[in-house]
Amino acid sequence: MDFSPWLRERVRREDTEGIGEYLWRVRRADPEVHGTSEEVLRRYLDLAHSIMATPLNRHLDRGTEEGYLDLRIALILLAAHEFFSGFIMAGESADFMAAVMVPHSFSLVGASELLDRRNQFVQEMGREMEYWACWTPLGPDALRSPIPPHDTSFQNMLGALGKLSLVTRAHAVDALRHLAADPHTPRSLASLCRYETKRSGLDIADSSRMVLDSGLVVPARDVGGWLKAWTRRQLLSFLNSLGVRAPKSWSKERLTEVALTDCEAEVRSRMDEYGAVELAPVYAEAAARLGSYLEDVKETWRVWLGFGTGVRRSLRRLEQEDTADTP
Repeated sequence: MDFSPWLRERVRREDTEGIGEYLWRVRRADPEVHGTSEEVLRRYLDLAHSIMATPLNRHLDRGTEEGYLDLRIALILLAAHEFFSGFIMAGESADFMAAVMVPHSFSLVGASELLDRRNQFVQEMGREMEYWACWTPLGPDALRSPIPPHDTSFQNMLGALGKLSLVTRAHAVDALRHLAADPHTPRSLASLCRYETKRSGLDIADSSRMVLDSGLVVPARDVGGWLKAWTRRQLLSFLNSLGVRAPKSWSKERLTEVALTDCEAEVRSRMDEYGAVELAPVYAEAAARLGSYLEDVKETWRVWLGFGTGVRRSLRRLEQEDTADTP
């Protein structure tokens, strides 16, 4: 389930104990986490203290109170699965961060320092691991402030996204990006969710309902577009289930034509049952630009997560310190 509303209350109340217990409960089944339950809980309490204490405006300045609140919650959600070090750059955490923080604006400060630390990390790791050797140094203009477009249509879309809880917001962004990339192929919201979003805690049914209620997407009406996503085998099975003669030798195009001609009502009923959606027309133009903006700022979030959060005491460092202290 989406814990971000609950975490929002914990952060507002500065309930570090509750945040630490949340991190512990999410991660305690991880076989890579060593130590007794008490030791692991203490490490996560220390990590929670660090997340709550870190000054988020050190590298991301001029944010709103709501923006910094969301930023701290997002760090907690990621801390349940990730370490804030250069290694986080190899995963999809930056995509998740860009999605949940898309309604907010920040001015990037100290970009050269972050770039130096990133390039040094990549250079050092590249000497030891072939994977990192493929990463090239970033130039001075590689990072940009995460400031979304100010035009009315884009801001209206961000307003709708900003009303959603963080993980549901990430789900909505996933859906908007997929639908904008192929606007003539309706899909179900359940199928439009990245792994990183699911991993952060998500009830697909509840989230899909909230995304639909937000007005960002609407129930699909393009029956032909929906059928384009079906395989030939699925079309054959569907037609046979309705008693429609459909030889196996028919092409997908022929099967689609028959389904639309002879079984349109049944196809539409199946589409509604499946929960297929398409972009709401009022947000379609802005959604088409959303992916480009997220790609523009993803590198900023990637480098910031690795070197700019200020969360200095990651679980991995705490485990190393505990090991060193063990006689």
